[in-house]
Amino acid sequence: MTFVPPQHDQLMPVMNELLLAYSKLHRLSGSEDAEQAAGLLVEMLRAHGLEADLESCPLLLSDPLEGSLLLPDFPEWQVRAKTRSFSAHCPQGVKAPLYYDNASTQTRSDLEWQQWSQQVRGKIVIADQGFEDYVQRLDAARAVGLIHLWGSAETALHEETVGPIWGTPTPDDQQRYPRLPVISINQRDGQRLLNLYHGEQRIEAQMRTVLNRHVRPCSLPIVEIGGQTPEFVLLSSHYDSWHEGVTDNATGNALCLAMALHFQQQAGTLRRGLRIAWWPGHSNARYGGSTWYADNYRQQLGKHCVAHINVDSPGCLDAVQVVINASGAESNDFLNQAVAAVTGKPALRITPLGKGGDQSFWGSGVPMHFALREVPLEKTSDSPGSGGGWWWHTEEDSYDKLDLNILWRDCQIHVHWLDRLLHQPDLPLAAGDYLESMLAALEQLQDRLDPQFSLEPIKQRLLNLCEPITALNRRAAAEPASWQPLLTDIVADFHRLRYSSTDDFHYDLSYRGGAFPGFQELAADLQQTSAESRLMMITQYRRQRDRAIALLQQIGDALHRAGL
Repeated sequence: MTFVPPQHDQLMPVMNELLLAYSKLHRLSGSEDAEQAAGLLVEMLRAHGLEADLESCPLLLSDPLEGSLLLPDFPEWQVRAKTRSFSAHCPQGVKAPLYYDNASTQTRSDLEWQQWSQQVRGKIVIADQGFEDYVQRLDAARAVGLIHLWGSAETALHEETVGPIWGTPTPDDQQRYPRLPVISINQRDGQRLLNLYHGEQRIEAQMRTVLNRHVRPCSLPIVEIGGQTPEFVLLSSHYDSWHEGVTDNATGNALCLAMALHFQQQAGTLRRGLRIAWWPGHSNARYGGSTWYADNYRQQLGKHCVAHINVDSPGCLDAVQVVINASGAESNDFLNQAVAAVTGKPALRITPLGKGGDQSFWGSGVPMHFALREVPLEKTSDSPGSGGGWWWHTEEDSYDKLDLNILWRDCQIHVHWLDRLLHQPDLPLAAGDYLESMLAALEQLQDRLDPQFSLEPIKQRLLNLCEPITALNRRAAAEPASWQPLLTDIVADFHRLRYSSTDDFHYDLSYRGGAFPGFQELAADLQQTSAESRLMMITQYRRQRDRAIALLQQIGDALHRAGL
């Protein structure tokens, strides 16, 4: 079918209408504003003739309300602070001496972590990072609290989470939530605190955090445009936000709305359907909405979903360079052709997907996962979102931080991607290239592991698959009806190996990432490791090795049965 370009005059007014409405709503999941936002979106979809549904999913939410820091011996010293979602709720406050962990961002050996545990016990720790794994260590060491110093110079305070659980927890997850309060202060105030700290032998601090942890049903808008086959592409964006969250993620919501309107007009020609979901619970439920959807539609996703495209923070001010995060199974030509068709050049880079972005579907059997990201020419903030803008996750993420021209660029790129996936019989998979990239990542990982944690058995099985996988990919491109189902099943198993360390029905912790995440914990010097930790690591290695071998044996058997 001939490519149908999107019409600016038709789509931009509708997108801007949604952006203006959302710029007046604080859409934290569970709030009245968030439910109003979901209802408004469904009304707009229905007004344009689309059949939109409103699912309801119960989520465990943690809303950060107040954070404060006082120095009782210096009553004139004042500072603004914010607490973190899933921090401990300590309205009565905690009081303890300060301790600055000046190496919090550096790698430590197991024995050094044990020494560190003695130093931070009973202390309120000042640190240059506040990631979930660090908070878990602080909790285990019985630190009293954490003051995270933001690393770049903006004065605005960023919202974040220290929740280690991906989505809604199970009973065994309950003990993992932090039992210590966590706050963040900006770089300037952090330096003021450190100047005072270095000038005194012992300073006591008092921290207070107030959070609302509760279960609440949250709306999940869904629209589906059917195709000629049961297959579909899942396009998604989270509609919840910190404060107005115009670039994170009202712009993504507007782009998804535009895709619904554009492809509705081609409904009769689509080979595959387009399903669009607007997730709740991204921010204060740690990807709760997308995880709920994966849990409740697992079989349907595994049988019929050919791709998940996540849309998060397009159209940001100054974000002139396009970056693509992709699983590795997608053809780079496919990904770059869409970008080049709109911008005249390929993406600045294509990188593997990290932990985040509602990537809740590694165990669902979906073969393609990718997302557009964007960055400015020069990045001046530690912000990982909003196109690198300093306003990410702050009260300053307002309508003036978007660029409608950049948003239109991003819309056109998504139209090109979707047009190819929705109309063509073959999927733009490059399983051979994916396998090669996994081999390269495996070798890099082996360099960081002790030799007794040999990845050679996995490497050899991957090497044995190179020739049959290349042949299968070639046949699937020529005869998709005959060979593509096998190819997509095998790619889905590659994802399980590359991106997950658990079974299809559970989720890795929010901070367990990197290639082959089940082995990442083993990157340590065993000569600097206690006997107890060493035994745990050996056990981890054996289980993850055998899991990987079993997955690869399953792939090899399927190829053999197919005569490859």
